Amino acid sequence: MLSKLRDRFVCGYRNIMKDPYAGNSGIHPSTGPAVTTTNGAGPRNLQLFIMAKDGTVVHCMPGYWNPNDLDHELDLADRLHRVWLDNSITEPQKKALFAQEQMRHIQTHSQDEIARSELQGFDKQFVYKNHVNDAIANASLIPADWHDVPKEAFKTTDVILHERMAKQPFVNYASFNVASFVNYGSHHYDKHEKDIEPETMANVRAHSLREVLHETGDPVPPKATVTNIAAKPVNYPHPVLKPKEVEKTMTEGFWGYARKGDWAKAERVAAYMLEKRPASPAGHEMKAVVAYGKGRYAEAYFHSYNAIRMGSKHPTIVGIYQKSRTAASSSRP
Repeated sequence: MLSKLRDRFVCGYRNIMKDPYAGNSGIHPSTGPAVTTTNGAGPRNLQLFIMAKDGTVVHCMPGYWNPNDLDHELDLADRLHRVWLDNSITEPQKKALFAQEQMRHIQTHSQDEIARSELQGFDKQFVYKNHVNDAIANASLIPADWHDVPKEAFKTTDVILHERMAKQPFVNYASFNVASFVNYGSHHYDKHEKDIEPETMANVRAHSLREVLHETGDPVPPKATVTNIAAKPVNYPHPVLKPKEVEKTMTEGFWGYARKGDWAKAERVAAYMLEKRPASPAGHEMKAVVAYGKGRYAEAYFHSYNAIRMGSKHPTIVGIYQKSRTAASSSRP
């Protein structure tokens, strides 16, 4: 899917923090681990618009989406884009085809995708309490006391998505009704994070996410000055330079742990990256840093060698490779 995004789409973003439909939540630190969730979760916080060059919306995915399901939706967007560019089709015909394709696509969704698209509990309550009727499949299944609500009472987000897209066929982005489109998710989700670990987290978690966010373009505080491992002796304490092309949150989390010498957590992130992205040098880079930091030079040599062999040219990894090779050789009988 990443190659598809790189080769067939131009990617960008816009900060929607102050838009009235945007959601708000508790604090999610940038150093926290990335997790998967259900399709369409957080629709007010994120919308993935796919547009033609003239700003016409050919598709939109609200919230988080599983990579396999997103890949399927990108193919639909590609087909709809070709319809929009086809001068042999009249605009009314294009809009009719758009709605038809959106509704037809629901029938192509796998059982796995449907299972990944169940509304989250707090969103179900929002839908019911706010009478969002186009997200309810069978209101008679919802008990008055709200206990043990069967999932069949609500439509899945993959169905909600396509039904709502069908009602906005080939609309320009400036006219696209985002507020209506994302109106199945709660405006605010609070996991009561401020009540967790009060001694260490009170200063951060007592605030909402909006209060700690900054506008795109606002000055960002300078990063702390760090020392490059390549210039340090074998007792190198804390690696700092981020490997390239690694998922941002996992990378920031890894280097945050490594700077503090929290090798147990750093090693878990490294193992995760190595498992999830075996074709990337990132996991081997992280493994090399952890092993070197813990004095396991033969292991550091192995992983730094693999990282370089897979394309890593970073001086940090090169430095680990050179020094760990020397250290590992000198420790042999």
